[in-house]
Amino acid sequence: MRFSEKTLIVTGGAKGIGLAIARRFAAEGARIALVDIDEAALRSAETELKSLTSDVISIVADAGNPEQIREAVADTIDQFGGIDIAVSGAGRGSPNVDFFNVEDADWDAVLKVNLTGGFILGKDVAKHMIATGREGTIIFISSVGAVLGVPTQAPYCVSKAGIGMLTKTMALSLAPHNIRVNSVGPGPIRTAMTEAVIADNALHNLMLSRTPLGRFGEADEVAGAVSFLASADASFMTGQTIYPDGGRLALNYVTMPTA
Repeated sequence: MRFSEKTLIVTGGAKGIGLAIARRFAAEGARIALVDIDEAALRSAETELKSLTSDVISIVADAGNPEQIREAVADTIDQFGGIDIAVSGAGRGSPNVDFFNVEDADWDAVLKVNLTGGFILGKDVAKHMIATGREGTIIFISSVGAVLGVPTQAPYCVSKAGIGMLTKTMALSLAPHNIRVNSVGPGPIRTAMTEAVIADNALHNLMLSRTPLGRFGEADEVAGAVSFLASADASFMTGQTIYPDGGRLALNYVTMPTA
């Protein structure tokens, strides 16, 4: 029960990695504020989590809408008296098109959710933490796409790379207040977003050929990394990105060499 008496707010919390994070923190004693744009999935997630804790609320909000994110932060504080841990997990992918065919509107939409939404959440929560003297932690969900460029996913990769620098600059700004800021950058994880890849044998095999551990990760494994960064075990870590990626970033080959 490492997070007993702590409050977590997580955007993108209705499914996938965000829901796995909420489950992990609920199981370890935290109060949970789920934030997501998908109302039906949000209600289902809230019902599930109530089997772990009675201290859970769900808030419908668009991570790409700054005012809605600010309202979600305010609602969480009103309900639970404060926020100790914030996880920016809401995200969206890019249309799978060549760089020169990226539409301006798609570029703006992806960066608004993936990067600006995290900035707004982190800034608002940090102001609250400073005002109330909380030594809290803020965690962003990045991706190996922050480091490994994909020519048909320019907006997504750029947004995730931006999270890396947001993590560093926010960490430096908040260090005097003992507020830690870190990121987790997953590799290939088995979620609804990767179902199409998993179902396509050629794409699936290609992905595994680039992943030394030879499998897709699970959302719970990302949640474990987030839980670690939020805990006292990571009390001297700030401004860092850790990558649960099955060895993807360490691989200096087009594909894994055969034995």
